[in-house]
Amino acid sequence: MTAATRTGGLRSLTALALMAALVASTLVLTPGLTPRAEAAVPPVLQRTEDVVTADALPTVQIDEGYVWAQTMNGDTVYAVGDFDNARAPLAAPGTQLTPRSNALAFDITTGELDPDWAPEVNGPVKAVAASPDGSRIYIGGSFSRVNGESRWNIAVLDARTGELVDGVRPAIGGTGVYSLTVTEDTVYAGGLFTQANGTARRNVAAFATRDGALRAWAPEPDHQVDAMVADPAGQDIILGGRFMAVNGDDEKQGLAAVDRTSGALDQDWELSDVIKNGIYVGNRTHAGISSLSTDGDAVYGTGWTWSTRQRNLEGTFAAEAGNGELRWMADCHGDHYDVFSTGETVYAAGHTHGCSTMGLHADQSPARARHVEAYTTDARGTLGTNPDRNYTSWTGTPAPSAYAWEPHFYNGTTSGLDQAVLSITGTQDIISVAGEFPGVNGGRYQGIVRFSTDPAGGPRMGPELAGEDWQPEALSSGPGTARVGIGGNWDRDDLTLTYELWREGASEPADSTTADSTWWNPAEIELEDPAAEPGEATYTVVARDADGNEVSSAPVTIDVVDGSVSDYSEAVLADSPILYYPLGDTTDPLVGDEELLTGSGVGADTDGIANSDTGSSTLNGGSRAYLAPDGSSATAPEEFTTEVWMRSDSRDGGRISGFSNRQTWSSSRHDRLVYMTDEGRLVFGVYPSGPDTVTSEESFNDGEWHHVVASQGADGMTLTVDGEVVASDPDVTEASGHRGYWRFGGDYLGPRWPDRPSDTSLDGELDEAAVYDRVLTPAEITAHYEIGRG
Repeated sequence: MTAATRTGGLRSLTALALMAALVASTLVLTPGLTPRAEAAVPPVLQRTEDVVTADALPTVQIDEGYVWAQTMNGDTVYAVGDFDNARAPLAAPGTQLTPRSNALAFDITTGELDPDWAPEVNGPVKAVAASPDGSRIYIGGSFSRVNGESRWNIAVLDARTGELVDGVRPAIGGTGVYSLTVTEDTVYAGGLFTQANGTARRNVAAFATRDGALRAWAPEPDHQVDAMVADPAGQDIILGGRFMAVNGDDEKQGLAAVDRTSGALDQDWELSDVIKNGIYVGNRTHAGISSLSTDGDAVYGTGWTWSTRQRNLEGTFAAEAGNGELRWMADCHGDHYDVFSTGETVYAAGHTHGCSTMGLHADQSPARARHVEAYTTDARGTLGTNPDRNYTSWTGTPAPSAYAWEPHFYNGTTSGLDQAVLSITGTQDIISVAGEFPGVNGGRYQGIVRFSTDPAGGPRMGPELAGEDWQPEALSSGPGTARVGIGGNWDRDDLTLTYELWREGASEPADSTTADSTWWNPAEIELEDPAAEPGEATYTVVARDADGNEVSSAPVTIDVVDGSVSDYSEAVLADSPILYYPLGDTTDPLVGDEELLTGSGVGADTDGIANSDTGSSTLNGGSRAYLAPDGSSATAPEEFTTEVWMRSDSRDGGRISGFSNRQTWSSSRHDRLVYMTDEGRLVFGVYPSGPDTVTSEESFNDGEWHHVVASQGADGMTLTVDGEVVASDPDVTEASGHRGYWRFGGDYLGPRWPDRPSDTSLDGELDEAAVYDRVLTPAEITAHYEIGRG
């Protein structure tokens, strides 16, 4: 594209480019949890060597159906669900098929199907677990025959051959078995059933691994159990599911810990007093704990809710082994189905549609979901404000950091859930993700896919936006310079990207920078060619990740301005203002999109500050003595600096600069103000809910030029005059969020502002007005002052 030659605002151009890139590409106090003061939302992190890349690796597929559960046994993944065939890695649907009946095994290092392990199961398999010694694989589900023999909803298979293990025939009567966990001598089963080995059992049962004999263990969850795990640091079996009571205790809802021998409730296990996530009405369930797992140091789980605020978790949690103390929570909204931890990284599966409390994306319109997340094992901050009153607020709860990792899965339909990922397992360096997805990252990976920390050939997933989908904007901000703005790119497994500005025909980049950027929070990238030759020049921006994968933007062409600017202007431009008007005999901006509108009370004087070449603007102190950019209203930056030189000997004060809701005439809302009192003292004020001001002790209506800088940021408000801080308040860090216009000179000032001046505008002169979307450093302010005073 070709940009018209003009001086204009790079940041506003960046915002337009950013928008174009984006187009292309009940608050409830939680029972049992003491409210915490809100701290920092955990930062999203760049992927480390302990996190897998987003590169999908060739893996045996299923041809139709879904994979519901997986388990690791050495380097072998056992995957179960509802399917009739395995399909060769990357093969097209319906080709290169190998019969498999609801269960298969494959090598996690190669992705190749185990040719020997092929049990035949006549119904869906929903649970799978390996024995501690690795010799057996236990399966559970809704079936009646395995390998041609009667087996009711549970079976024990040889891990090598897939044959039934002789002499071990546990049986469960009911709808099905949905969870299994195995110790040295006992296999524990959970689901929705009424008997085990012909003896009454309510939704959980335990059998001897030696011969399948029923154990006396008989806790009574009142509804379906979907998840079980043995606490690695205690004597409990942790139960998760859709139940509203266990052993008659209706405080145990969806989550409970029971003694692995007696079945008695462990009332000291803390998490079941915090998370209450089981509810059913008639035959319909509305919330539950869907998975539980452990890495030997913590217990992890996932939850879901549907059409209810009575239960309190969608997302992922971590609890300390032994006592169940909550370590952290990631309350990403959207049902979650499984969680796996390597001990260094936690991976979760679900369909997150909104997770701004974690620093991830908010709900989108149209809806957009991520199907996997990767987290730190420890807490790195606390959950932010919950924006959706339909969900319980966990604000202030410890939370992990999420990594910038987001492979793209496509939803499937065969399970009836219309989901993508249902299961995750793996080793330290490779994970297996399974479900009902028909593809991943645009490739053929149906139902099963692997990801590695060190994929063969290195990471290949690069920045997502390129060419016409990534449009820069450009301007010539002064003679011999070209500035290019573009919305930050994003990468499926990198947060931090390097950006380079390339001039057509050049052998090296004119400028480069690094920035963190995501699709929901793109950075604003600004690059400059300080040695551009006057005339037409064409530029592209290159984005590159840490592994060398790169893309290029669409080109942008600009006419580079000839001539020169003053020393003072060079200093201001070097510090990247969002608006900069030299004033005096020109209404044109050096940074900004629009010329200045000037009221009838504004004139020009050739006598401006030193090292400036456009003179100053004179103001007569009246209501029409204003200057304002001729553009649309906008929201002012949260952090900001305003900078202007003023000269006056008036005893009637007046407004110098500010942000108003009207572009001309008198405004009714004012913020980010600087004005002079009748006594000549300077006042800097903001209006978050009422006026907060700081005022200089000294007067400055002495007829001399003064450099006036007002800043607000995380360290509060600061008013600096002639390089010295004259007033400050570290406690005021917010201003008004109204839309409006930056104005210099006159405007109405409401009665709530202290020490209101007699005049609406300064009677005097202004020169070199600039606005920044950050707090200028003391060194930068001093440098501007020293150049301007000569």
